Amino acid sequence: MPGDDAPAPVRGVMPDGWFERAEGVPMTKETVRALLLSVLSPLAGARVLEIGSGSGAVTVELARAAGPGGRITSLEVSGEAFDLAARNIGRAGLSDRVALIRGKAPEDIPDGTFGAAFIGGHGRRLEEIMEACAGRLGPEGRLAVTSVTPRTTWGALECMESLGLAAGFWRVHSSWGVKAGSEWMVRGGSPVDIIWGDRRNG
Repeated sequence: MPGDDAPAPVRGVMPDGWFERAEGVPMTKETVRALLLSVLSPLAGARVLEIGSGSGAVTVELARAAGPGGRITSLEVSGEAFDLAARNIGRAGLSDRVALIRGKAPEDIPDGTFGAAFIGGHGRRLEEIMEACAGRLGPEGRLAVTSVTPRTTWGALECMESLGLAAGFWRVHSSWGVKAGSEWMVRGGSPVDIIWGDRRNG
C-alpha cells in the first residue's frame, strides 16, 4: 500500500513540493510527469524499465500507475541520486514495486522483457541506450525519451526510426498559475520534448 506520508495525487501525479530534493539531482516537473504517464499508458500491471532515476519522481509515478501487479526496474549511475530516489520511493511506500539498481547504461541494464521503457538520463550515449532498451521491449512495447535540447530530440527521433520504431513527439511548454497578492500571475518552465517510439507488429 502507498505510504501514509504520500498525499493524494494532484492531477493524477504527486505535487512537486512533496519530493525530497538535492542540488544537482534532476527532477521532472509534475506537468511533464503527467503527460509522460499518458504517453506510456496503459501501465496497470506493466513491467517498465527506467534509465536515470534522478530524484525518483518519475519512478514513483510509474510505480503508482503500474499498481501492485506491476514492476519498475530503474537504473541510476549517481550515488547521490540513487540514495535520493530510494528515499522518495520509500516515503511513497512503493519500494516493493521498484527494483532500484546502481549502475551505468547500457552495460548494467538487466535482462528481461518490458512493456515500456523510459530514458530520462543518458549523457552522451543516447543511441546505445535506446538500442539496448528497444531490444528489451515486448510486442507493441513503447520507448519514451525526454529531451530539453533540439539536438537530443532530433537524434532520438532518427534513432527511433533506425530501430524500426514508429516515432512521434510532443513539445511541452508548461506554465502554471500562482497567486500574487490579490492577483494571479503565470510562471513557465523550459520547453521539454517527450519523444516516443512504438514497436511495430510483425
